[in-house]
Amino acid sequence: MLKLLYTNTKAQVRIDGDFSQTFDIETCVQEGGIPSPVLFNLLFDFIMRKILAEVGVSGVKLAYGNGDFYHSTREAHEDIEILYLIYADDVVAMCTTAADLEKFIRTFEKVTQECGLTMSVKKTCIMSLKQLKEDASRKVIKDQEVDNVKIDITIRNQTVDIVEYFAYLGCFATRDHSQEKEIETRITKASGAFNMLRMPIWYRKTVSCEAKMRIFRACILPVRGSVGVKCGL
Repeated sequence: MLKLLYTNTKAQVRIDGDFSQTFDIETCVQEGGIPSPVLFNLLFDFIMRKILAEVGVSGVKLAYGNGDFYHSTREAHEDIEILYLIYADDVVAMCTTAADLEKFIRTFEKVTQECGLTMSVKKTCIMSLKQLKEDASRKVIKDQEVDNVKIDITIRNQTVDIVEYFAYLGCFATRDHSQEKEIETRITKASGAFNMLRMPIWYRKTVSCEAKMRIFRACILPVRGSVGVKCGL
């Protein structure tokens, strides 16, 4: 049944009310189709499993403490290794060395090409987290940063950008772990959402104050409030 949905699929493009000639669709899933997310997730899951089997690199270790809200003191301590995060087609790879990161990116490019997908080099970036030097007793030396390893990765004659920060799922991660960029973005988004409702809601006298407060809590506070929770404001 699924194969029949994608057999001899054709489409037209409408421009200024006129339709173009019919052309065949040979790639991608149907936008808005009910089975499309499932089909894409199956393919991408297969791709990531194949990459994991071929790449042979380790990710970063995430350590957690015992006796906190989520883990009892009787629970065995165990470091969790994370190589990548995935949400739909957005992937974040986390490696401990530049060589491992380059190997992951090149393996990702190879496997996606084999499966009919193309990695967007323009939307791909590399960020090296800031690290401080340690003395002989492994104490951190303030304001003395470890020299960064130069990373130069080229995919299809395009160089992957080196950045100081990047956004993932609407949240900013920065090289120096600061929150200024995230706070600034959240405030801007909340202000924009508030101003969009200025004429249709806030200035309208037929809308009760109670209704306005409910809309404010539902549409504005979730954007602005996350800053206070995350940054302790």
